[in-house]
Amino acid sequence: MDQGQKHQIRGYEFHVAGALEKDGRYRGMILISKRGDTQQVYAKPVLVETPSSFKSVHAALIEASAYAQELIYNGAIKALLPADAPLAGKQAPQPPDFVGN
Repeated sequence: MDQGQKHQIRGYEFHVAGALEKDGRYRGMILISKRGDTQQVYAKPVLVETPSSFKSVHAALIEASAYAQELIYNGAIKALLPADAPLAGKQAPQPPDFVGN
């Protein structure tokens, strides 16, 4: 996985990355570490995958960044994040898989 730099939009903190899939394409990943509405910090980042995959990691990173912005600005990000921070030793709930795999 190729890790990008930390982004901050409306109080949300996240990284974007690209993951190589079995078919040789790259899928964008958004790793959210802080909620913007409650300022809650997650012990383990919450993973949100982009709906599309691409031939280049660069395209996957662009898609992940644009998707994160869209989710944050329209408020849809709140539905994908757990309401409470996970306790130490517990795994954070994962958002639904939008890809259909």
